[in-house]
Amino acid sequence: MQSSPARSGLVLPTRAQSKVAIFAFIALTFAWTWGLSFIAGQFKGDLLALGNGLRILATFGPSLAAVAVVGVTQGSAGLRAWLVRCLDWRVGWRWYGLAFLTPPILIVAAIWLDVALGGVMPGFLAAEKIPLAITNFGLVLVLGGPLGEEFGWRGYLTPALTARMNWRAASLVVGVIWGVWHLPLFFTAGTPQAAMAMSVFILNILAGAVIFGWIFDRTRGSVVPALVLHTSLNAWAGILAIIPTATVWRPFVLLTGLQLLVAVTLLFVPTRKPLPLVTAA
Repeated sequence: MQSSPARSGLVLPTRAQSKVAIFAFIALTFAWTWGLSFIAGQFKGDLLALGNGLRILATFGPSLAAVAVVGVTQGSAGLRAWLVRCLDWRVGWRWYGLAFLTPPILIVAAIWLDVALGGVMPGFLAAEKIPLAITNFGLVLVLGGPLGEEFGWRGYLTPALTARMNWRAASLVVGVIWGVWHLPLFFTAGTPQAAMAMSVFILNILAGAVIFGWIFDRTRGSVVPALVLHTSLNAWAGILAIIPTATVWRPFVLLTGLQLLVAVTLLFVPTRKPLPLVTAA
């Protein structure tokens, strides 16, 4: 059945949203990700593949930390209830369309702006490689960040913080933590962050956190649309060649500007009440 659409519907039970639980989540997230990233950096030569595998495992820090904190504070029954809420897909197809289409629309707009300013149109994926690109969406979902992060950032941390602040402030706090969490990538050769200006990346993450937070708030705390949005963003960034390099970085800066424009709009324009929370029978 459906509960009242009160804002408290998104908030975790008291023990899971306590300051100790929130700090435990952050500590576990950073310890797992930064620790494995450091260990992965020690593998060279013939062991490079093992290091890359550890880097993939490192991206699961937020989601694993969320499962651990909710499980310890709420027990197995509470963990099951949390997973039911996170995996509630009954939010309306328009939200999935919005989550999937927003990244490519913004990326294409940024590329057009860059071309208008004298940039060169990137070489998009050839038609014969489209099936490979479709397969890549599944790989990005599982191995490229979304599955490893979203149950932590949106599934746990955002609703835990909404016990103390509104979704706007909570999203900005999550954005700061999310941005800092990525810092080791700036010092890892071959990562997209290694070719980015840190300030631009942090602004990009903050804007993204607001957009993610807004969709999460509108869809009664389901993580599924956030998974779609995160997967679409990461996958289309590769397909449409918006990821910056040492010589081509302006399209990504323009994309960040567009994301900031969307985020500021969401922060300051009043929105309708979110969907009512669906509770387990």
